[in-house]
Amino acid sequence: MPKSASHIDPSQTEMFRLLKIFGIASLSLVLILSFFNEYRANNSGEDPTFTIKDAGLLFFYNVRRIDYRTSRLAEAKLEIYTHKSFDNDSTLNTIILNIIVNKHNQTAFLFLKPQGNYINRKILLRNREGQKQDSLTISPNTSNRQTHLENVKTIGHWLEQESGNIEVLSSNKWTPIFERKKEKQAFLHSLNDFLKITGRH
Repeated sequence: MPKSASHIDPSQTEMFRLLKIFGIASLSLVLILSFFNEYRANNSGEDPTFTIKDAGLLFFYNVRRIDYRTSRLAEAKLEIYTHKSFDNDSTLNTIILNIIVNKHNQTAFLFLKPQGNYINRKILLRNREGQKQDSLTISPNTSNRQTHLENVKTIGHWLEQESGNIEVLSSNKWTPIFERKKEKQAFLHSLNDFLKITGRH
């Protein structure tokens, strides 16, 4: 026979009340943690431009990584990815683009790497399109991530222009660079993959 309300054990009533309170509190905690996880870059002081998004990195590892040569700096916990369409000969006069991933800090950034005679030199590039001409100076050994990214975006924009002609000033004369289609594609693929890794694409 069911117990009347007056015969319900007070300890059970208190237990149900506590479970209800803790249930609501747990749900609230999950929501709060989810919120801070979404904006953890802003709260940690890390520039969100370079913060890895889990979905983007997973896509890169599972789909895009096969197109890259990989090297690691274990002591710095860095993974360096260089598109295989960039020539592996470091004596060639060109500029390659690396994607650098630091999973420990959940960051990624791009690094312009001069090769051959361009190493440790200030590099002046220009893009000629008809009568219009734009220029860009790349300073040697700069470690500013934002500077590298802005330079990469500028070069990427030039490469996307079919009528553009990118040249580098070398030995007091202008010499074409990124002439081969595979180099252009490697540069643009690297930029786009970085933007996917950081959720900007």
